[in-house]
Amino acid sequence: MKWELHLHTAPTSPCGRVPAAEGIAAFAASGYGGVVVTDHYNDYVMDRLTGTDAEKVETWLAGYRAAREAGERWGVRVLFGLEAHSAEHPCNDFLIFGAEPNFVQENPRLYELPLPELQALCHRYGALLIQAHPFRSMCALAELSALDGVEVYNGHPHHQSHNERALAVAEANPRFIRTSGSDFHEPDALARGGIVTDRDIHTSAELAQCLRDGAFTRIETRP
Repeated sequence: MKWELHLHTAPTSPCGRVPAAEGIAAFAASGYGGVVVTDHYNDYVMDRLTGTDAEKVETWLAGYRAAREAGERWGVRVLFGLEAHSAEHPCNDFLIFGAEPNFVQENPRLYELPLPELQALCHRYGALLIQAHPFRSMCALAELSALDGVEVYNGHPHHQSHNERALAVAEANPRFIRTSGSDFHEPDALARGGIVTDRDIHTSAELAQCLRDGAFTRIETRP
């Protein structure tokens, strides 16, 4: 089954241009059986919302929940994820796989944590911390000991992510998980990345274990 590991929804991700339902329908038409919704989760996103921390989180979860509903209509398995910041890396993005919505409900300001503490929090929930596009402009490779892996292939058509440099880092660190994702924000980023696996994945925990085991091949469409 083909899985998309890096998808944003509008308007939950301010840079997203495609509503959740439309994005899921498009990936279904492209032959993907699963999608992980990884909306941005950081102070910029959350400060735009109103209410208590708990109310902001519920508003933020709307994109994921709309995607889940669309997945039921289109036969696509939709899992929860997020693309977070850490305290010391305001321009770096970190993909979190293996968590469920209670992860943000119980830790609404997780983006205020230093990266090692964010990784430890992820591990307490059985989740993985993967740095997204670490060599894109304005980004920098984070502390390697606080990462479980890197996104070695990012398919965003409007950014130069220097995927070859991310792959070189992963190859120099054999324990690293190496992911691929379309980084879907707009229609022209459709089906440009992801993974293929024989695992019958239904939960975030099962996805995280698949990634740990390396039981997948990456989809890479950019030259």
